[in-house]
Amino acid sequence: MTKENFTSINIVVDASGSMAHLTTDTIGGLNSFLEDQKKEPGEAVVTLCTFNTDYRLTHDFVKLAGIPSVDGRVYKPEGGTALLDALGTTIDSVGRKLAAMPEEERPSKVIFLVITDGQENSSRRYSAAQIKSMVEHQKERYSWEFVFMGANVDAFTEGSNIGFAGANSVGYTSSAVGTRGLYSNVSDNMKLYRSSNTSRDDNFFKQKLVDPANVTPTIQGVGGTTPATPGTTTTTTTTTTTTTPKTLADLVKESGKDSWLHPTKK
Repeated sequence: MTKENFTSINIVVDASGSMAHLTTDTIGGLNSFLEDQKKEPGEAVVTLCTFNTDYRLTHDFVKLAGIPSVDGRVYKPEGGTALLDALGTTIDSVGRKLAAMPEEERPSKVIFLVITDGQENSSRRYSAAQIKSMVEHQKERYSWEFVFMGANVDAFTEGSNIGFAGANSVGYTSSAVGTRGLYSNVSDNMKLYRSSNTSRDDNFFKQKLVDPANVTPTIQGVGGTTPATPGTTTTTTTTTTTTTPKTLADLVKESGKDSWLHPTKK
């Protein structure tokens, strides 16, 4: 029997050159995520792997309560994208550590979060087929959860190619707003995951948000809504109404634009 209320959180994050314009937002997002998780009940350990042409385990199975903040020395984007090597190395590292622990001391939940803004182009140790085999083995044998978040790629295809469930493979906008929103959303869903009674259900994103910049602002008035035009004054008779919170699909349909976080279409 594994240890209840104990989660192994493993973050594999892209630090290639194309992420340079989002350095501040990525560092801030990671630190906000870690601070949020520290406030939650239960025990956790964190492994953080950053990757570019190479990969580096910057935090290796560190207790969440004492993990240091991420800074420019830890996260410094440059080079290419060795995603497969980073993921394979992290899976191997975590697997070895868990195998060396008595079963009653092992975390009851193990989750991998992969965040990238480009396609694999630099790995030398692992192939996509090898990673897919490893991911599927850990999912089926040990109920590990794997989540893929990709910008500028077909996240569903990229995630599926390495064994990630379709519902756990999502796209996001590679922008300051998109990056901050991504980490906030992931943190909210991680809280749900850690407090749930299941270690794996291939449906991590139970809460989904929309970038407010992608939704046309409106003014509520009698007879419906009127688009708000910047620089103009709109006079309308307003009424107080109670509305049901809209879903992601509702907002995206109304705005006619993509959300910053959405399950990638099959």
